[in-house]
Amino acid sequence: MSVYQTLKEAIEKKSAVTFTFHGKAGFGSPHSLGTGDGEERVLLYRGEDAHEKEVPPQGKWSCIRVQDLTDVHLLSDTPFHTGHPAESHLQGLHKIDVSV
Repeated sequence: MSVYQTLKEAIEKKSAVTFTFHGKAGFGSPHSLGTGDGEERVLLYRGEDAHEKEVPPQGKWSCIRVQDLTDVHLLSDTPFHTGHPAESHLQGLHKIDVSV
């Protein structure tokens, strides 16, 4: 399965993922997938979210080129970040194919 298809499945299932980005391991919750500036891109929340009151999330929103991600795998035992990105985070996506 391609990276794009794996991310699409993760969004549809609201599943967190692990990935490699520029040679570094990471994890996050993909929220939107589409194209921006002629390239496939994914909007995802990278990092931890404890889902507990009084505990701030330890992550950030990123709009990343799909071609920069490798080794993408769904995580069944990690909570999906359910927050909402600011409008500015969506600017990297001009056409959205699938979204939470």
